[in-house]
Amino acid sequence: MITPPHTITFIDSAYPKPHTIKEFVWSGRLDKNGQLWFDLHLRSADYYLSEGEDYCADSDEEESDDQQEYTSLEHWQDHIVWDNYHCCTLSSTYWSDEQGILLNTGNTPFDFDSFITHQFNVDIAPQIHSNIDDEDEERAVFPAFSLYLLGHDTCKNHQITFQRQSNNTFNIDWTGKIALTYAGFDEFIHQFIARLENISFDGFYFPESWDLDKATVEFKKVLSHFEHYEFTLINPKSPIKQWKLKYTA
Repeated sequence: MITPPHTITFIDSAYPKPHTIKEFVWSGRLDKNGQLWFDLHLRSADYYLSEGEDYCADSDEEESDDQQEYTSLEHWQDHIVWDNYHCCTLSSTYWSDEQGILLNTGNTPFDFDSFITHQFNVDIAPQIHSNIDDEDEERAVFPAFSLYLLGHDTCKNHQITFQRQSNNTFNIDWTGKIALTYAGFDEFIHQFIARLENISFDGFYFPESWDLDKATVEFKKVLSHFEHYEFTLINPKSPIKQWKLKYTA
């Protein structure tokens, strides 16, 4: 559980006030192909809580009108629809390990020391990957993030800005466009804005089949200043030892 001021806002929706974010994890990953990624996982509180603990939607006021045109905007602004789906999950890790923000492909090491202020523009246009084989071709077109909002909807046009703070945490501003594809609409005409403050990086994960020697060799290929990292146990109380690489500078 994390506490405010972390919020996500769905502009001009049935619940337009900021929603508390109750889960957020910023992590990284080195995959078996030597590609380095950032991952983000976000889950909101129940939608109605943005109106206050005592709020209860009055369904009598929102009975469907057979004469109304069924549009994406009407769906977006219908309290009953939002109440049916409870809360939002926006994630590159919850449903798949094939998503996220690609940091490099091993050609240019990622330098966390100089990662001070940076904006990622993700899924703005189809990504073109050179030198990929048939196995990777399908992966290249996966969206960076999956979304459960009013059903399993779709998001793109992400602008994600990281701003390092004096204590080496980061403020994160994240905006994106939404299409209510679960309801049959493919127009990306809705917008979300997420604001998070003082977020710590959880660390870089790597394939469980790698031992620490193998992980060290592979991480040195894609990270600058490897001496500013250390391996830590993911769950120290577990008898099965699994590690991640933490940034310590």
